[in-house]
Amino acid sequence: MIHTDKGLIGILNNMPITITNNRITKWSLKEETKIKEISYSLKENLDNYDVRNKDGRVFVTDLQNADLYCLEDDLNIHKIVFEDRYEDRKVPKTYLFKNLNPEEVIIYTRDGNGYYLLNLKGFKLTEYSSILVLKNNMLSFSRIYSFLIGYYNTLFITNDSEMVLYHQFNYDETKSEIGIYLSEEEKGISHFDAPEPIDRVNFYTNVIDTYNTGAYSNIKGCLIADKIVLCYQHMLYVFDYEGKVLRTRPAKENSRYWGLEKLNENQVLIAELDPDDPEKMFVFEYDIL
Repeated sequence: MIHTDKGLIGILNNMPITITNNRITKWSLKEETKIKEISYSLKENLDNYDVRNKDGRVFVTDLQNADLYCLEDDLNIHKIVFEDRYEDRKVPKTYLFKNLNPEEVIIYTRDGNGYYLLNLKGFKLTEYSSILVLKNNMLSFSRIYSFLIGYYNTLFITNDSEMVLYHQFNYDETKSEIGIYLSEEEKGISHFDAPEPIDRVNFYTNVIDTYNTGAYSNIKGCLIADKIVLCYQHMLYVFDYEGKVLRTRPAKENSRYWGLEKLNENQVLIAELDPDDPEKMFVFEYDIL
């Protein structure tokens, strides 16, 4: 268990990291010690950031201005700026990533601005034609958004966008359902009612603001093996694909959960606020089996 300042959590090449206002730290859970730490300032408020683990890297999205950062194993961080965009452009939903080859990744913005090609050697970002997406046999990748448009919010997307865990709602917010979309088969599976209502507000602040217009649901989630993990602010659930609750873990009294990430094929990484110091959090692994 790690006791650290409140911030974001992620998994960098199978190692936990924490991101605070002014530093990024890689940790050893076994020794509860820092492996490496760098000073790097993102924004004062980290509540509108999205963290995505992919192929031993971490992609961090600033949802306020759509800037994208790539964090490598040595904690070297690259800021990737999208060219030819409006200054006030916001990201309504998280990016989708698909490997084109070992050195290049297709990024789908999901906000009407199309595709980009990211070179992982020089971290150059260029526009990418939808025709080339189809030419490279990525039709199923391009159709993910077609499925999720409307009353769907994404909770978790696997490494190469093969599977999407989503929250489905309706116009009057009376429905809260969980499901999985298989991109290669272009179909949804494992559809069931959520155990508690899900609000479409920021997970951290519990409100809708300029940068969170209802496109985010106030739970965290992930897929591990044949299990679904949902993390509400005060309760963590583990389900099978039929929606049967297999395990629960409540947050401590006077505390709440602050983050959830897939750690490996058996465990999740959880951040829970310190009941005695709301500016600190405990980060620890939890076995879902």
